[in-house]
Amino acid sequence: MNTGKIRMVSNLSLLAFCLFVFSSGEARANLSASQARKAITRFAGFELKSEEVRVKSVSSSSASAADVSAEIKTVFKFEADSQGRWRVAELRTGPDRWESIDLIASGLGTVVGKGDCTAADPRVKGQMASDPNAPSVKRARCLLGSLLGVEVPSDAIRIQEVNPMPIPLASQPSATVVAWLRVDARLTSDKGGWRVTELRTGNRDWVKVESLVTAVNEQKQNQARRELDLIAQALEKFRQERGFYVVSDKQSVAIDFLSPHYLGRVIRVDPWNHPYKYLGERDHFTLRSTGPDGKADTPDDILVVSKS
Repeated sequence: MNTGKIRMVSNLSLLAFCLFVFSSGEARANLSASQARKAITRFAGFELKSEEVRVKSVSSSSASAADVSAEIKTVFKFEADSQGRWRVAELRTGPDRWESIDLIASGLGTVVGKGDCTAADPRVKGQMASDPNAPSVKRARCLLGSLLGVEVPSDAIRIQEVNPMPIPLASQPSATVVAWLRVDARLTSDKGGWRVTELRTGNRDWVKVESLVTAVNEQKQNQARRELDLIAQALEKFRQERGFYVVSDKQSVAIDFLSPHYLGRVIRVDPWNHPYKYLGERDHFTLRSTGPDGKADTPDDILVVSKS
């Protein structure tokens, strides 16, 4: 074989190898259903189990971007007012962790809608009557549809369970509603792997997840400052009467001294569900929220110190 033919075979072999490597790399980058499920279970601070996310379809627009349609098993807390009108109050994001619906709405710059489905459930007699301490399935679907922009009846919301939520000494009924929700998610891939960047339910617009998390954290920071200020004011009242602040390195001890005479309600955890921190001596104190990361002495801490 002459030199020209050898060179041509070598070039063809190199080209074939490059095409193989490129196509293999692109295949590895395309989003799979299992990768989409894993990303959705951990988006925006959620901690969902793998079986709580059902991926219906994956549509890749490129090797690093994809749209996903999925069903997510979600738990909501419902509350009723004195007239028996139910509302969606909280969303569970993980084990023993809940987010306020009003706080999320504030972060989005919207107001939780109140449609006809906020009326009291009609009284029904017989074996099919719903528990008086829980909303009916129809009422729950209507409220979630109004909240998420989903027209009901629709398979975009499937109610699995409606359970009364007994709370000792509670003045009004509450309940948990377990529902499967159809959502659309946009995912992108970077060095850290696939992650959810945008989310949409029903006829709502696409929401950028990072912007939503930032906005909600701002709302939580404002709430934490208000609560720390309330505790600080109670400590000042305590000192005016006793001549000194509560001496302790535990916030729970300080609250026990302050409540209910100086502090009208018990405040123990911050909006991120982390315990508030307290360090007090007779002549000064420091109150702290550890912020979104839950770690003390980091830039996201929120501090209130004594006036002295």
